[in-house]
Formats: sequence, C-alpha cells, structure tokens
Amino acid sequence: MLSQEDFENLINKPYELFTQDLLSFEIGEKLKKSPDYKSHQIERLLTASLLDQYAFILKHSPKWSKDFLEAYATKFEVANIQRIIRYLYSRSDVDLREVINLRPQEMLGRTAFISKLILAKDFAELLDILKETEYGKEIEVAEKMYSKINDIWPIELAIETFYLKKMTSEAKKVKRTQRKGAMAFVMNELLTNLLLVILKADFVEVDIQEALQLVPIPDEFPFRRQVLKMMEDNDLKSDLDLLKTFTSEKISEGIDKYLEDKMFLHVEIAIKANELATLKKAFHADFGILSIMCYLKLYESQIQDLNKLLYLKEYKFPIEKTKELVVNLV
Repeated sequence: MLSQEDFENLINKPYELFTQDLLSFEIGEKLKKSPDYKSHQIERLLTASLLDQYAFILKHSPKWSKDFLEAYATKFEVANIQRIIRYLYSRSDVDLREVINLRPQEMLGRTAFISKLILAKDFAELLDILKETEYGKEIEVAEKMYSKINDIWPIELAIETFYLKKMTSEAKKVKRTQRKGAMAFVMNELLTNLLLVILKADFVEVDIQEALQLVPIPDEFPFRRQVLKMMEDNDLKSDLDLLKTFTSEKISEGIDKYLEDKMFLHVEIAIKANELATLKKAFHADFGILSIMCYLKLYESQIQDLNKLLYLKEYKFPIEKTKELVVNLV
C-alpha cells in the first residue's frame, strides 16, 4: 500500500504526472498497458487491483471463512450497481460495460445478473429490473424517498444496506474463535454507514426513518444508545453535538471544519478517517479474520482516495484544498 508520504507527493502533481506516477506503484501496475486511459477506465483498473488482493485472500483462506469473505464480495457488486445508477441517472454517454468490474460478478457467479442491468435503457428501467431481484425490498423503500427529493443517494444507501445485512448474517456463522473479530469488523462498517446516512439526511433535511429500518442494529453495536438517539432527532446540530461525545479527535476536527464552511464532506471524511484509525489499531492487535478484513478495508480506502484524486486533478481542483478531502491524510 501507499504511505502517507506517497499521498503527499501525489497531491502536488498535475493530472498527467499523477497518472504517470501511479505506474511506479504496485497499485498502478495495471495502468502500464496503455498510458492514455480515460479517467473512468483508470478508476476501474485501480479497483481491479483491490480485487486482486481479495481474490488471493479468498483463494488461500480456510473453509470456515469462505462464506464470510464471499459476503464481502457483495460490496463490489453493490459498487457496480451504484456506478450503473450514477451513469444512467446523469445520462452520461458511457459504455456501461466499461464502467463495471466484471471480476466480482465472476467470483459470485452473477455475471448474468449484471449483464441484465447494463441492458437497461434508462434509470427508470434499471429500477424496475432491480425491484425483481433480491435487492427489491431495498429499492422499493428507496424509490419512495427518491420521488420526494429527486436525488439518487437514498437508492445508493438502500443497496448498501443489502451488503451490510449479508455481512452481519455471515459474521454470526463464523467459527466461535473468530466470530468476535468478524463481528467487530462488521460493527465498524455498520457504524460508519449509519452515521453518514443519518447526518447526510439531516443535512439535506430529509426524513429517512423508513430506510433506516432496513438496517438491524445488534445489541452489541458500539455507541448504540447515541446512534439510536441520532436516528430519532432529525436535527443536524443536535446530532453533531452528540457525535462529539464519541471522543474522536478526527471527528471533532471534521465537525469544526464543517461549522466554518458548511461543507458536509468534512464530516463524512472525518468519520471515515476515524474508522481507518480504528482498523489500523485492530490490524496490529489481531492475527485472525479481523486482521485480514482490516487489510482489505485499508487497501480499499487507498483505492477510493486515488480515484477521488483522479477526478479532482482532472477538473483542476485547487491543490491546497485537496488534502482536506483525502481520507488517508486526515
């Protein structure tokens, strides 16, 4: 993986040099075939390097962990669906076959499923197709919110809950000696996702109580009392005050930045940075399934930051503001 110094150096490079410098890292090995890839193609190839890591771990993992690790692959299918949603919603002139990563679908034995989705002529047809799949319940709930606010993020959230529920279910089935570690990883995923959904809904002043019911909260969930209170409040100021009681320096700094310029992204990045800090500690403290999942999540975070930098540089976003948006540097 890249070091903090690597990220610092990449931030200061213009788009062409940034993409060129990626070739010197193992994470950018797949880019060497062609130096003139378009940004969405580079994003796809960077994500493919994460899938390489996942495939290696899955291949060499013991039988008792297979179902749990395969449930993690659902995240990549969710990402594929979310990409299709974004491009159809924005009516972008992009070949959807170039947008998705087919490899996770092959791992899951679900290439026919994704092939059907990319044949959708428009956003409305895509939703109709999804409603006839195992994502149907989540899509029906999200579609009600979408009709009220005309924004796709509730739909992206709903699809994400499908992954979270599957991971929670499989974590409970892991062998007893590793179950605690598996559940710890899932609890972190749940916590981050719930916080972001609740706060973003409050930020745009949308009631998403029905959508939140899609995500069961286990009794052992960290900060359960505070999160349940935030779900009830529907008030951003109250929720941010409650969030500060989580005693996280990163989160407190993110809230302060938000209060200065009212850019919600500061809160989102701070919450993700706090999750990374937690996972880094767990990675070095555990030598079982939790360490493996922490590694995958940390690698995933770096891919997401590189993809973010890719588009920020393409659209010439000011370098001095870029650092605030990179989770691995917060």
